[in-house]
Amino acid sequence: MSRKPKILCVDDQLTHLKIRCIFLEQFGCEVIAVQDRQSALKAVTENDVDLLLIDYHLADGATGEEIARDVRMLRPHVPLVMFSGDPKIPESAHECSDAVLLKGASNPSDLLDVIQKLVPGAALRPRRPAPDFCDSKLSQRKTG
Repeated sequence: MSRKPKILCVDDQLTHLKIRCIFLEQFGCEVIAVQDRQSALKAVTENDVDLLLIDYHLADGATGEEIARDVRMLRPHVPLVMFSGDPKIPESAHECSDAVLLKGASNPSDLLDVIQKLVPGAALRPRRPAPDFCDSKLSQRKTG
């Protein structure tokens, strides 16, 4: 592929959606953001997306699992990643997804790893190693 991966993000929480979009764009992804099932299905039919990132708990009792099942019917080849802060999402949600990431138990690097795995050839921008706070404080003490 060696091109920007196009990722459809689905989350009813606008703040979470914006943060996820900014993060993905910083690493070279093209992002389509939607907040509900109907918008997600419309975006899938109108765009050639490489991956869906779906929050499990949505507004009005809807779930990401419902979206995942619908997308599997429309585009069975598109990888689906379920995202949730709830460690007790049903096994059926795991079964209809290619990966499940739990907020709090995973980190942004885990998401990038999953994208690289599920979208071979995705041209993500390189990651810089996170500075080690303790090492930088020790260096300052030694030189200062």
